[in-house]
Amino acid sequence: MQNRTTFMERINERVCAVEDILKKMEPVEDLLERLSVLENNIYTTKKVLTFSEACVYMGVSESLLYKLTAAQEVPHYKPRGKMLYFNKEELDQWLLQNNIPTIGAVTKVETDEREDKNEVKPYFGQKRYGRKNKGNA
Repeated sequence: MQNRTTFMERINERVCAVEDILKKMEPVEDLLERLSVLENNIYTTKKVLTFSEACVYMGVSESLLYKLTAAQEVPHYKPRGKMLYFNKEELDQWLLQNNIPTIGAVTKVETDEREDKNEVKPYFGQKRYGRKNKGNA
């Protein structure tokens, strides 16, 4: 009679084989992670970005970047008439336009203005000058 393995034994052998393969692949995952970090760092050293690199760098879709370049809202270059290139420094300036101050910065500016005028005006609770109710007039 032949030496037959049961179904559970075969499954156990296969699971052990898969576990061995996964243990060997752990360094590969570390390498893939390091590779993605290096790819992201490449954008910090380049001065001129291609279209796809600019999409990744800015974090926008290709269609949105095409719309922005067609409307001439984002600075770009077309040296041969077709391929789009972007200066990284100009993209940084474009991305940082329209600064919206934080609440802390707004109150600091207001307190600085008050100190300059030597006036004390509360920011909240100010009298509002709008339409008066007909009943109160």
